[in-house]
Amino acid sequence: MAPVKLIVVFAACLAWLPANSSSTGHFLLTERGAASDLEIAGIAADIAPGTVRYISYGQLATLPQTTVTVTGDDNFRELPQQKLTVTGVYLDVLESSLGVLPGSDLLTALCSDGYRATYTREYMKTHRPILALKIDGLPVKTWAAQTHIDDPGPYFITHEDFTPSFSVLSFPELPKIPAKITRLEFGTTQQVYGAIAPHQKDASNPQVIDGFRIAQQHCYRCHNMGRYGGTKAGRSWQTLGNYAASSPSTFERYLRNPKSIDPKSAMSPNPQLDESTAKALQTYFQTFATIPH
Repeated sequence: MAPVKLIVVFAACLAWLPANSSSTGHFLLTERGAASDLEIAGIAADIAPGTVRYISYGQLATLPQTTVTVTGDDNFRELPQQKLTVTGVYLDVLESSLGVLPGSDLLTALCSDGYRATYTREYMKTHRPILALKIDGLPVKTWAAQTHIDDPGPYFITHEDFTPSFSVLSFPELPKIPAKITRLEFGTTQQVYGAIAPHQKDASNPQVIDGFRIAQQHCYRCHNMGRYGGTKAGRSWQTLGNYAASSPSTFERYLRNPKSIDPKSAMSPNPQLDESTAKALQTYFQTFATIPH
């Protein structure tokens, strides 16, 4: 074969490299080019520890897309009918496209309001979450401007369908559907969930374990433990622990009807919370109290 033909064939092969090849992540930018650029950090190719890279909306739109009909997403409960056509990228496809390394088994979506959602490999496999790029064929921000409701964009995560795969006492698994996403961070369950794992001396207490499993799925979205977890609620893990230790009845009221304790609370009420579930959360959070109890 002539040298020129060899070069052409080689170039064609490069164009068809799979998403998880060594060329992944090449479209990540070292500097922000636009306000809508999505921040990418963590354990991925071409991202040094402690640094942030960026991917533009246009670059995200070049990745393999899926279009689904979404119903029942709470981000759009203001609409008369909560049925939307969403186009976006499955999170597992996004991971492979960005060159996420094998050491990462957890994705965290960070939002501008302090909310955080964490996605394990199991969650991604079971529920197939989608990073939405378009609604009803329009870019998210364009669509939101026309509907005159709260802007969920430019990025949010949704599901075509969601059925809880487990429950802990009276708490079923809830969909993780963050809006106003500014960053995706690839890390490990050991680091992120390890920060709130039961202490060794409490690891055999069934109430503590149940409380941990509920808090991991629900409370961690808006309450933080150091640099991990959300900050939307403005109350740390230790603060919740002190509430649970100093006034169990106040803590239970906060769980069932947050606005009765803090009128400005954005936390959803949980009137269905039964006594055993409230006790499990109370017992778990007491282990993080910084005051005697």
